[in-house]
Amino acid sequence: MVIESIPYSYKVAGDRLGNEERPVVLAPNEAECQDIAKVYEVDAVEELTANLVLKPWHKAGIRVTGKVTCKLHRTCIVTLEPFVQDMVDDVDRTFEPVSSRPRRARDINDDGEIEIDLETLDPPDVMVDGVLDLGAVLCEQLALNIDAFPRKPGAEFTEVVIEEAVESEPAPSAFAALAKLKNDPEG
Repeated sequence: MVIESIPYSYKVAGDRLGNEERPVVLAPNEAECQDIAKVYEVDAVEELTANLVLKPWHKAGIRVTGKVTCKLHRTCIVTLEPFVQDMVDDVDRTFEPVSSRPRRARDINDDGEIEIDLETLDPPDVMVDGVLDLGAVLCEQLALNIDAFPRKPGAEFTEVVIEEAVESEPAPSAFAALAKLKNDPEG
């Protein structure tokens, strides 16, 4: 799935946060939820909310923490029945302004090899012109949590066994036919 644009946008001026924490609640309306459902190929999205807190991070960066919740209407890949899937995800992302001076990546060691520490936060994303699109953050978190193969709770795949008809005489093998030709050359 290639997405050309983000289906929901909620921009905030990240460079004007100052030194205070700022709570933000995102709740896309019904039409916006329909757009999100269409883009991410789910039957419907209901009660999509993001309770986020914007916090100052380092000198000019922002840390976004909080929780995204929604109800996804899906179709089970096993039974083809519709069902509702509850989604809850924690958000913890950092953003910083675009820097004009390049800096060395933190995950490259002295030998030039990449070392990844799975316990640390991801590197910060970039704010363009001091603007942070929280709608894009919400959509990205949602997209990362959508199950590509949704299965209704309790649905199990049962293997269908097709019983073969019992033959009274076994099928002749190709080698038996060749042996018969060898023994009976006129045959």
